[in-house]
Amino acid sequence: MNRSKTPTAAAAGLLSAAALLVAGCGLFSNPTGQTPTPSSDSPSAGTNISTETATPGPTRQLVKSITLVASIGEPKNWTPAGLTWNGIESAAARIGATTTLVQPVSNAELADDIDQAAASEAGIVVTVGPASDAAVRAAATAHPLTQFFEMDVVVSNGAPANVHGLVFDEAEAGYLAGYVAASFSSSGSIGMVGDVQNEVQTTNYAAGFGSGAAQEKPGFTVAFAYAGTSDSPEKGRAAATGLVKAGSDVIVALPSLSGIGAFREACTAKARLVAVDTDAWQTVPDVQTCLIVSVMKRYDVAVSVAVAAATAGRAVSRESVNDVTNGGIALSDFHTNLPAGFGARLDAVVATLKAGPPRTASAPPTPGSSAGESAAP
Repeated sequence: MNRSKTPTAAAAGLLSAAALLVAGCGLFSNPTGQTPTPSSDSPSAGTNISTETATPGPTRQLVKSITLVASIGEPKNWTPAGLTWNGIESAAARIGATTTLVQPVSNAELADDIDQAAASEAGIVVTVGPASDAAVRAAATAHPLTQFFEMDVVVSNGAPANVHGLVFDEAEAGYLAGYVAASFSSSGSIGMVGDVQNEVQTTNYAAGFGSGAAQEKPGFTVAFAYAGTSDSPEKGRAAATGLVKAGSDVIVALPSLSGIGAFREACTAKARLVAVDTDAWQTVPDVQTCLIVSVMKRYDVAVSVAVAAATAGRAVSRESVNDVTNGGIALSDFHTNLPAGFGARLDAVVATLKAGPPRTASAPPTPGSSAGESAAP
């Protein structure tokens, strides 16, 4: 195991939400033009997760320590764990908490590392992804005064009250990806490579992707293909090949091994790319020549917002949904010239997302069952 402990300087006052947005990584500012009226194709469908508020846990104390038990092989810059660590250090500097980074070298160490991290009272333990969930539940039961933040994990109702999932509106991110993809397409057809067709993350992104494309270009063909797994670059490549051959000239894919394979194959075939979840410019640099933009989950913003709430003594929900409104979903820099008027139109869409009606879960679009099949939005 690799542990590093970095004490941070005390700072007056608590962290405000406005201070959490990272310069240069937000959406378009100073929107111009009319805000579009929400329609049936507007982003009314949200990520399919529960937002039930947990039963209040023990009385909150001033947060004195924050520990990240990272995923194996992380954190590195721009990975989910790397961004989470950046957010932790930023938040801790503002509240005078100490920070500890624990990097397990094997799955066998994970549970012990989480339990040891939880032994500090008035502390927060942060993990990334579902692989840590069982160990978090056990440690949370044994250490009820410690708060646990699970990044990108939907926490079930049976979890201890001191376990909180910090999740992201993937349907909203998919909506922005579909809107951008349709804006940059010249063929009238765009495609998305998903991992497993009925898996929740793929379903959430697909639902938003079709709606976003329809908002920008009604009548566009929106095609879906599936690798059938998250860990096969070869199957991702095959799925992307089918979409490009069927006419899709802009491809969206997830940040899995299958998605990375899809991106590389699509780029080789001269298709353009829109990434979701992480910043593909940083994590898959060999596709930079084809990348338009990434629609990012801002793990750093999400954890900072949650730390601020805990420090202020506010109850943290069982599920805290991060989206465009609080900066939890944001576009990276664009890596190409923008079509005429696109910036103003995108600003208007973002304004609608921020101020629009509440989003509820809905069924995903009817997908194709194999590479190259398509479904009209």
